[in-house]
Amino acid sequence: MSLRFSSPERAEDVIEVCSLRDDALVEAPTDGPGPAVLTTRWDDVRLPPASTALQQVLERMARELVPLSELEPFWSALPRELEGALQQVLVRSLAVGGGDPLLSVVPISRTASFRPVPPRPGALHRLSRFALMRSDGDGLCIESPLSGHRVALPGIDGVRLTGCFGRASTVEDTAAELHLPAGTVRAVVSYLLAAGMLVSDGSGPDEEPGRFAEDGDPALIAWSPHDLMLHSRSRVDCHDGAHGATYPYAGRMAPEPVVKPVVAHQRVPLVRPALDRLLAQDPPMTAVLEGRRSMRQYGTEPLTLRQLGELLFRVARIRSLGSAPDVAEYGAGSSSRPYPSIGSTYALELYLTVGDCEGLECGTYHYDPVEHALRAVATGRPVAGQLLSQTRLLAGGRAEPPALITITGRFRRMTWKYSGMAYTALLKDVGVLQQTLYLVCTAMGLASCATSGGDGDLFARAAGLDWRVESSVGGFALGSLPPAEAEPAAGGMPLNGYDWPGRSAEVLRDCFSRRRRRD
Repeated sequence: MSLRFSSPERAEDVIEVCSLRDDALVEAPTDGPGPAVLTTRWDDVRLPPASTALQQVLERMARELVPLSELEPFWSALPRELEGALQQVLVRSLAVGGGDPLLSVVPISRTASFRPVPPRPGALHRLSRFALMRSDGDGLCIESPLSGHRVALPGIDGVRLTGCFGRASTVEDTAAELHLPAGTVRAVVSYLLAAGMLVSDGSGPDEEPGRFAEDGDPALIAWSPHDLMLHSRSRVDCHDGAHGATYPYAGRMAPEPVVKPVVAHQRVPLVRPALDRLLAQDPPMTAVLEGRRSMRQYGTEPLTLRQLGELLFRVARIRSLGSAPDVAEYGAGSSSRPYPSIGSTYALELYLTVGDCEGLECGTYHYDPVEHALRAVATGRPVAGQLLSQTRLLAGGRAEPPALITITGRFRRMTWKYSGMAYTALLKDVGVLQQTLYLVCTAMGLASCATSGGDGDLFARAAGLDWRVESSVGGFALGSLPPAEAEPAAGGMPLNGYDWPGRSAEVLRDCFSRRRRRD
């Protein structure tokens, strides 16, 4: 069954109309007589002197849709600065029969430039594999990380026409399928091509018909649509969304507490190592850096509760609670911990899953960074065994690690403060936490290996979490140090080393043996 428009119109009824973005203004000068100013989210540009007619058209465009033909007489005479500013705020739309727009092309970047041209006759067109459709509250819209525009589809007719290009199709075939004049489809295709939402076959210099340039572009082949969108939307000036510490939910919902509320489970107190002992016994920082490596084999000596307590104390305890100056007015607290966190948000939680540890029952525990204690959330081998077995596969090891630290994110702790960068900021925090764990494990003589988050659903069930609120975002396996002959050798050609790993490993092993004797 072919799709039909709700009210097919003649091709000549498709007209181009335009308006200004909602955040653009045309304002008279506040410092006396003079030309008006076009104010945009990116720039403020004065209109040319004696431009009363242009000013009137722009003022109407700030309120309503205006035929593009009314703006075109001024275009060739515009100063380059004003033309660029207009490109940033000029919303171009296609309307049928004087009704609502089929689609509107909205600039979302200061580099946006929209210049539609007629599509080649007989060319195949397809939605870019990076084009994503979603609801914006007033209808559907299409976005692409490769485009400086957003295409709004306020009605079903525009959605149906655009959806036909989910597979490669020509203007003529699409017009026949929808029983539309080819001129109507051609106008829509020209807009979608100029907005970067459609791609055409044979557009490259050496490209064959039926092949699309983006499918063979070496800069794009390795990108997934979701990864590229996440990257582009977490950068400034690639979009028109808010970015940075905007506190978007201040006044609408309470901030997440600095410390996750304690659940009354079995409490296991942990050792607090003495600072003077650490200063006296730790290997030098250079030896730790040179000796750090990922280890997927473990020694026969079991981990001890004392070692786990020292590791967590040195890496993740809360040193002090307070309120940073930038969050004090919003009632959101902050803390100081050994590892850094963007904006002192500290949205990460640590859960310890133990399979073999002297002094600690097999199970999963939440780390309380205030009391420096563990609180049991799931005891017994079945769940712990599943998590540790999965970690062995993720790390590519030969044996299950004796212990696993699962790093979770309390997302609202980040999203309450940040716009446009909350999730990427949280992942950066995961990286610095894992590096801190690596360095302390190396200094303590423990084998360690960072991992990805693993099976989020399995861990959420084990820890009793709602993954939409708090979910695993990283992991860290650890155990006792394997024998020297079982350690991984450095592969490849030695570069810029200090006889690596030989000398650093010798220094570390000497430090570890001296430390064990003192302990």
